[in-house]
Amino acid sequence: MNDLLYNKKVICPVCNREIEVTKVKTKGCRVKSRDTDLCVYYEGINVLFYDVWVCEHCGYAALQDKFESIFTRDIPVIREKISSHWTRRSFSGERDVERALEAFKLALLNLQVRKAKSSEMAKVCLRIAWLYRAKEDKKEIDFLTFAAESYNDAYQKERFPLDKLDEYTCMYIIAELYRRIGKLNESVLWFSRIVSSSGARSNPKLIDMARDQYQLAKDQLAANDGTVEA
Repeated sequence: MNDLLYNKKVICPVCNREIEVTKVKTKGCRVKSRDTDLCVYYEGINVLFYDVWVCEHCGYAALQDKFESIFTRDIPVIREKISSHWTRRSFSGERDVERALEAFKLALLNLQVRKAKSSEMAKVCLRIAWLYRAKEDKKEIDFLTFAAESYNDAYQKERFPLDKLDEYTCMYIIAELYRRIGKLNESVLWFSRIVSSSGARSNPKLIDMARDQYQLAKDQLAANDGTVEA
């Protein structure tokens, strides 16, 4: 196994059995660059590949920072809808993009059967889109679309912060995802709300990014014969 990885034993909160999960050592988390939708690229190893833990015994899967905090009320539905159909297999050790996609889609399925909040669904869908981006697969757009609509729903219905996501960063993500999937009118609208917001100015880096992408979205809209107000 790659020397930037290590295994850790945890107890699955759904079936109460011990499993081994694989984590990335701190020295393996060196950021190389970021895309404008906040997708992170790392030096040497793709940390995203290991962000979902999967129980080999029952099929419960979740982002690692949420794995042990499942609500007790959700356990029976996981056992009924997932565990009863589960074919035992391990997800520990090194992962390629295909194995990572399988783990993330299991996490998404777990959220769906639990009827989880839109913000939780959006976070996983966005990361699935990033994995498809790593493959240069057109399915990226499908999951960017799911993420955009789910973040939009969360913005309308949930209280901030959404886990660690503040209101203005959420607005930025919605705007940039709409730009990437070609919904340019919606993108321009969301970006304009950020750059005109006094509250967003407490985050100068976010404002600068929003202004850059706002101009790009307006340019793209104009190139498509759209009309943009000055």
